[in-house]
Amino acid sequence: MTRVDQVLGSAAPFDATAVQASAYRELLAQAGIEGELFAAEVNPKLRGRVLHLDQLRERDRDRDLLLVHYTGFVPGMGGVLEAPGPMMLVYHNITPARYFWNVQPYVATICRLGRDQLPRWVAAARVRAGVSAFNARELSEAGALDARVIPILLDPKRLEPLEGTPSVPDADPLVLAVGRLAPHKRHDLVLRAFALFQRRHAPGAALLCVGSALDPAYRRRLERIAGEVGAARVSFMEDLKQPELNAAYGAADALLSMSEHEGFCVPLLEAFHFGVPVVARRAGAMPEVGGDAVLWLEDDDDPAVAAELLRLATRDAALREELAGRGRARLEEFSFERSAATVLAAVRSALRSDQSSASLEPSTSLREERSGPGTDAAIRNRR
Repeated sequence: MTRVDQVLGSAAPFDATAVQASAYRELLAQAGIEGELFAAEVNPKLRGRVLHLDQLRERDRDRDLLLVHYTGFVPGMGGVLEAPGPMMLVYHNITPARYFWNVQPYVATICRLGRDQLPRWVAAARVRAGVSAFNARELSEAGALDARVIPILLDPKRLEPLEGTPSVPDADPLVLAVGRLAPHKRHDLVLRAFALFQRRHAPGAALLCVGSALDPAYRRRLERIAGEVGAARVSFMEDLKQPELNAAYGAADALLSMSEHEGFCVPLLEAFHFGVPVVARRAGAMPEVGGDAVLWLEDDDDPAVAAELLRLATRDAALREELAGRGRARLEEFSFERSAATVLAAVRSALRSDQSSASLEPSTSLREERSGPGTDAAIRNRR
C-alpha cells in the first residue's frame, strides 16, 4: 500500500490550508493511497484527525512520499527537511512581512523567516507546485525552474445545500467581505468604500465581514474605523462553519474585496458558485482566478470607485446576470475534477516509481480529455 503523509505548519478548524490537506487525503484515499496529516501546531479541536509533528519520525520507514504544504516558518518544522525519502512541496504563499511590523511584529517575523527559508524547501523537494501561477513564479524565483500549478481543490458538495442560519442582517442590499481580518486584506478600505456606497446609493445597506481576526485588538481597530468613516450596520463574524458561510453567500447581493495580497482567493469561487457579483482589487493571484467574472479595481483606485462598482453590482440586473454566467465559466476552469487530476499527476511524478504510481495512472478517457473535466476513477468515486 502506497503511503503519502502530509505536513502543515499549523492546523485549525477554519484554516484554509488544513482544509486543503484534508481534501488531498480524501482524494488520495479514493486512489488507494493511505496517509496521515501532521502539524507543528495542532488546534485542540483537530486532535485525532491531525497528529503532532513529533510523531512524524515514527512513520519514516512506511512512507513513500512526504507532501509539505508550505505557508511560512513555524517553530518545529525545520526537522522535516531532514526526513528520509522523497518530498513534494505545495506552496500556498506567504504574506509579505511589511504588513505586520506595526501591528504584530511576531507575525511579521514568521512571515519574513518563511520567505527567507523558501529556497531550502524548494531545494529539498522532488516536485514543487504553487496553488496559482502567481505562487509558482515565486517558487521559480526561489530556485524551482520546473514549478507546477495545482489549483485549490474546491468540492461543490461543501457549498450545498444552504444550511445554517447565521445572524445575517436584513438589508437592501447586503455586501459580504470574506477573509481574515488582517492588514493585507485592507478591511479599512472595505469600510471606507462601503460607507460611501451606503451614504450615496443605499442607506439600507449592511456589510457583513466574515473571517477570524489577527487578534482582538485588530478587530477593535476596524470597528473604530467603521465609526470614523460613518459606516453603519456593519457586522463582524468569526469562524463561521461552512454551512453558515453558505447561508451568508445565499443572502448576499455582492462580495467586496480590497485585499492587496492573495495567493489564490477561494471566496471568489465561492461567490461564483452562489451567483454573487464580485468587486475586487486586481492583486496577487486574484486576476487568474476571477478572470472576466469580476468588476476589477486597480491598485490606485479610490474607494469611491469601489462604491460606484458596488452600485452597479447590486442594482444593474443585466450586469448581474452577465457576471453570474461568467462566474459559472470560471468555476468550470477550476472544477474539482480538473484540480484533482493535477494533484494526482503531481503525486505520481513525486513517487517516481512505476509500481507506486500505477494506482494513480489516469484512465484513458482522462488522457484523451486532458483539457476537460477529469474522469479518473478516483475522482469519480470522490464525487
